[in-house]
Amino acid sequence: MKITTYKQIPAKKKAACRLVFVNSKGDVLAGPKKLADDLTPFVENGEFGKSFGTPFYIPSTGTRTLYMNMGEKKATAIQFRRATGKAVKLLKPKNIKTLYIDCQGLDEASVRAVVEGVTLGSYDYLDYKSDKDQAPKSLEEMSLNLKNTGVTLKKVQAWSSISDGVNLARDLMLQPPNDLYPETLAKKAKQLEKEGCFKAQILKQPEIEKENMNALLSVSQGSEKAPRFIIMDYNPKGAKKTFVLVGKAVTFDSGGLSLKPSSAMPEMKGDMGGGATVFGIMASLEKIQCPHRVVGLVPSVENMPSGTATRPSDVVISRAGISIEINNTDAEGRLILADALDYAKNFKPDYVIDYATLTGACLVALGPKICGIMGNHQKLVDAMVKVGYSLDDPFWQLPLEEDYEALLKSDVADVSNIANTRWGGTITAGLFLQRFAKDYKWAHCDIAASILEKPDDFNPKGGSGAGVRTTIEVFDKMS
Repeated sequence: MKITTYKQIPAKKKAACRLVFVNSKGDVLAGPKKLADDLTPFVENGEFGKSFGTPFYIPSTGTRTLYMNMGEKKATAIQFRRATGKAVKLLKPKNIKTLYIDCQGLDEASVRAVVEGVTLGSYDYLDYKSDKDQAPKSLEEMSLNLKNTGVTLKKVQAWSSISDGVNLARDLMLQPPNDLYPETLAKKAKQLEKEGCFKAQILKQPEIEKENMNALLSVSQGSEKAPRFIIMDYNPKGAKKTFVLVGKAVTFDSGGLSLKPSSAMPEMKGDMGGGATVFGIMASLEKIQCPHRVVGLVPSVENMPSGTATRPSDVVISRAGISIEINNTDAEGRLILADALDYAKNFKPDYVIDYATLTGACLVALGPKICGIMGNHQKLVDAMVKVGYSLDDPFWQLPLEEDYEALLKSDVADVSNIANTRWGGTITAGLFLQRFAKDYKWAHCDIAASILEKPDDFNPKGGSGAGVRTTIEVFDKMS
């Protein structure tokens, strides 16, 4: 999408619309008051309404106008993001090519929210639609009036690039598993390397075996699709800090021999959402000139039942030398993360963050929008929670309760991969991972909520790309 700024809209611009934010009284929140002149009669007769998010579209032979009702209270950045996303979705069937947005006088957080609302709200996944040429076209240009905002075009372009990273994560989560599996996900990393995003190294099964990643291999051994361990390294000159990001990428999770119910199967193509988040972050860093070294580690497997699949009660020795009794083959994500977290020590990281669609228990605890976070470094956890809230990419901290360690006790190994109770499943999963991350300043993000069952104002059904925007903002908070 082309991004420009304007001071005055060209007369009779074809296929163009102006977006104006107003409160329920019809007062303009960004831009000159006269922008509301055409809306005033509809406010006075009550047709405009008082509810947040109510749109009012005025067509024209020239530039159309879309008024977004921001409600009766003072509008927040979160509301600007949601209202803009909603506006973009409303305009798409009208085949608008250029969207002019008055941001005059808004603070930086609200301008960023507007930019993200456009970029994220415009998203569609049409790769497998036979009639996609007939589908409504996405915006070609976003043009902003940035007067009295203190925001530069460079900042706007950076926010848009980060949102493009979110959309890449969504693409990966929505791609069907017959086309996206460990080998093809690794090819995506090599493609991004050719585009100049980072250096990529791919470990195939023989190299994974040499690394003694037996926990990872135990998950893939039931599938005909061979595993891949993907290493993406963005290392700018004079890097300030080193962050290692670890993303679970189970490209399809049947549950293995601990088979999932059929109703849960279709969305399990999204069980590589943690890896998708890491891909989205890594693809954005060069474009925004991130000053830190960031290494993305994505262990990628397919978890399938077969005659060679791991059996409940099997024991494997992880890369870290910790023995694991596998009492449930559907608790597989923590196994591949365990080996990846141990591998992270090769890069001497200042901070380590992992992402995984790890537990259904997290959805039970926090619902379908809020991701869970745990960790051993409170400053890092606090930064993720605070930034995530401001960007409408929310996280909520859960405790790593030491007493729950006993729930992971195994009679024959150092640890069981699943607790001996149904309660506190998200926390016990975090405690399992902590054994492999205890040497780092570490945070664990359970992003089960990134597999959305319903779309919202700026997220599609399926993958949301949770954590991409928050993490990139947190890099500088931790430096």
